[in-house]
Amino acid sequence: MLPCLRFSSLFSLPQPISVSWARIGVQNYIDMFSTGEFWLLIRNNLIFLISIPGILLISLSVSVLLFEEVPGWRFFRSVYYLPTILSAVVVGFLMQILFTAQGAVNEILASVGLDMLTRNWLGSAPTAFIVLITAFYWQTLGQGVLIFLAGLSVIPAEVLEAARLDGAGWWRRLLRIIFPLLAPTVAYFLVINIIYVFVGLFALVYSTTGGGPGRATTPIDYMIYIKAFQSNELGYASALSVILLLLAVLFAWLQIRTLDKLAVD
Repeated sequence: MLPCLRFSSLFSLPQPISVSWARIGVQNYIDMFSTGEFWLLIRNNLIFLISIPGILLISLSVSVLLFEEVPGWRFFRSVYYLPTILSAVVVGFLMQILFTAQGAVNEILASVGLDMLTRNWLGSAPTAFIVLITAFYWQTLGQGVLIFLAGLSVIPAEVLEAARLDGAGWWRRLLRIIFPLLAPTVAYFLVINIIYVFVGLFALVYSTTGGGPGRATTPIDYMIYIKAFQSNELGYASALSVILLLLAVLFAWLQIRTLDKLAVD
């Protein structure tokens, strides 16, 4: 009788274990959305997301200027690309040195009589985001210029010359001719940067602000690192990773669908 009880008990063990595992897995998602922490992380990523059109316009403008070979274009082509070859950690530490309370930025402001603008740039969320987005722009500019120069090289020179002869100014040529013709290149630039602001900000944030002050500048990918390797909450970190993957795929898909519709119209 005893051996039978022992044998039957072997089949009763997996069920409560699996139920417990499922309950804990679901609880990670419940905690994520109920504590409010997830929405703070989403807000931080969205701040970077809405900054992408700015670097798009800057990169495109600089690319057109280099393409038209303005004076000094060879020198500036190298200068704009230099930050791209630096790692995000190097860029982050450089920004941290420049924007601390005793950094070069405050020293320059004080030297020109703008003492009222000096501050601890990394000590509050709004100014910390300004520093992070400045670093993001600076590092992304060279990449964007390279991408758009490649796109500009396939535009027939006759089209731009005809527009110039018809009296189209520089901004009109940029917005009415160059931008529509570069639609596939613009789509590629947007997609890779949308994916970057969801899965590639860790190194930049870690080396610049450390996610602070508090968690005010912490994106999702950096929080995954904190939960997994600092708090040892591997289940919560895994749940965050799943949500991050879904968000990156969703935003990239929406972007591609929108650009396809615009191209058809």
